[in-house]
Amino acid sequence: MEITQRNNLGEKISNWYVDNGRQNLPWRHSISPYRVWISEIMLQQTQVNTAIAYFDQFIDKYPDLETIKNASEDSIYALWSGLGYYRRASYIYQAKELIHNKFKGKMPNNYDELVSLPGIGRSTAGAILSIAFNKPYPILDANVKKVISRIFFKKDFDEKSFWKLSEDILDTKNIFNFQQGVMDLGSQLCSPKNPKCNLCPINTNCESNLRNEFPILLKRSIKQKKEYIEFRIIKKNHKYFMTKENDLGYWNNLWMPPVQAVNRHKSDIIHKLSHRELNISFRNSNQKPQNISGEWFDKKELAQIAIPKPIFNRLLIDG
Repeated sequence: MEITQRNNLGEKISNWYVDNGRQNLPWRHSISPYRVWISEIMLQQTQVNTAIAYFDQFIDKYPDLETIKNASEDSIYALWSGLGYYRRASYIYQAKELIHNKFKGKMPNNYDELVSLPGIGRSTAGAILSIAFNKPYPILDANVKKVISRIFFKKDFDEKSFWKLSEDILDTKNIFNFQQGVMDLGSQLCSPKNPKCNLCPINTNCESNLRNEFPILLKRSIKQKKEYIEFRIIKKNHKYFMTKENDLGYWNNLWMPPVQAVNRHKSDIIHKLSHRELNISFRNSNQKPQNISGEWFDKKELAQIAIPKPIFNRLLIDG
């Protein structure tokens, strides 16, 4: 496919978005570099429908870079509670510190400075630069990869060539509409099975549609490791003892009851992380460990701090 044809693809995608795109998503109005940044970090590992409520909650408390300037890491983690992949919350805290200390409280508008911020890689930087600053930078999230694999009939992912193709099809005259449109195409029409080619604005240019064969980029399989851990629920005067100290290797900086690995294969609940299957058990105790620091919280206060979701749910039903 010639470059001129690829540019025409971009224009078709932009026009389609104007009439058919998900323009009601909260991060697609009142556009600012800050709002684009927060939404892109959330969407790195989270489905759109889940991210909406968390984005609204986050923006309600910290609507811009000025209001988040003095936010503690704990307060950012608390807004992230239940969303998972908590390292992203830490990245937001670290990045906003750098933005205020190194970039005078302004989101950088050039690529090299953006990717120097924690949690911002090439695709996230491209999203911020194109959507917020109207600069012709490509993005390559999961939906864009899917669209490119279908347009050009790519059965295997090759990072270098996919980035080149993503750049080739950019509609540089309507960069905002194009970026939102190509992501919506991947999400709404270009499904792994039964793609809605009859509704697609580029169906006559799509190699997969013309062949009636639709490649699916395979995700790398991840073998989950089983772990057995036990939480000691310590309650006194209607308050719970919580600590940030743990040797788990995950859930860093989150509040939780004292926890330890156990050998017995029993569990009250099973909770799956990306690389782990957690078999979690609980036991009640009246004794606070002498060698662990922490604080006491009542149930109302528990809702204001960041706690792993399965642990928080268990504490909610505690009598």
